[in-house]
Amino acid sequence: MEANTVVAPRDFDDWREHICRTFVPLRAHCADNGRGFSGDVESTNLGAVILAEVTASGAVVERTARLIRQDDPELYKFGLLVSGECVVEQRGRQAHLRAGDFAIYDTSRPYRIAFGDNFRMTIAMFPRSLVRLPAAKMADLTALRLAGDTGLGSLIAPLIRGLSAGVSDGRPVIAHHLGDAVVDLVTAAFAQQLQAPLDPATSTAQRKLLVQATTYIDDHLHDPDLSSKTIAEAHFVSVRLVQKAFEADGTSVSSLIRSRRLERCRRDLVDPGCLHLPIAYVGHRWGFPDPAYFSRVFRNAYGLSPREFRKVHAAG
Repeated sequence: MEANTVVAPRDFDDWREHICRTFVPLRAHCADNGRGFSGDVESTNLGAVILAEVTASGAVVERTARLIRQDDPELYKFGLLVSGECVVEQRGRQAHLRAGDFAIYDTSRPYRIAFGDNFRMTIAMFPRSLVRLPAAKMADLTALRLAGDTGLGSLIAPLIRGLSAGVSDGRPVIAHHLGDAVVDLVTAAFAQQLQAPLDPATSTAQRKLLVQATTYIDDHLHDPDLSSKTIAEAHFVSVRLVQKAFEADGTSVSSLIRSRRLERCRRDLVDPGCLHLPIAYVGHRWGFPDPAYFSRVFRNAYGLSPREFRKVHAAG
């Protein structure tokens, strides 16, 4: 991996210090007071994503409620197990992972990971706000084992492994796009897990309408008049039918439009190739014609104004 930070810990205490520095504050311990322990941490930044590879000869790490109260950056950690075995615990669930499996866990909730010798895991850590799925439903997916050789997992695993092996182009604009690709694929994989069967009488029609409406939204984010009404008119159905399709998926038309617009704005603001674009233009191009409103909803979503957000990430 072409890394921003490469660490070769000399002992367990050094390794523990660096996993806390790379990710979030954690409590860690191992057998025999760390005698004979060996481990390593390598990390690189891909835009908003931290990609890291962690190796260890056996230990337990915990994210406790006390540590969360002290520091809660609200992140997801997506782990692909490369070798060895481990158990990820969160929300009363246990995911027993073997090489090729992956799981996601939430740094805002207590978790515990126990691993044995020959442990190697590639971890992508990114803000929860980047995942465009209902938080309540994502909570049901943490600490669940997913196989890396089936479904969308078969696309994610090679990408993550390839990135951890080495990013060939270190330009910031490339790194940002690679980070976005990681988040998009991870989101798609877990969206696939959330697709519970609808009522047989309506599932096919509702699912088809939901897919068509979501595609329409993505194609018309620039239109400030985009709404349930314009979507319904474009598909020759009632407004209520559109709303019911989204409600069955655990979201609403307005919240999806807003989150998709904000995500497009976020990408432009951190993209080095878009630094020349005025803030107001970025908002306008994605359906926020009122700069004051754009600044307000962006701050609500990301904790910073668009200008502050760009400045922080440009400095980083």
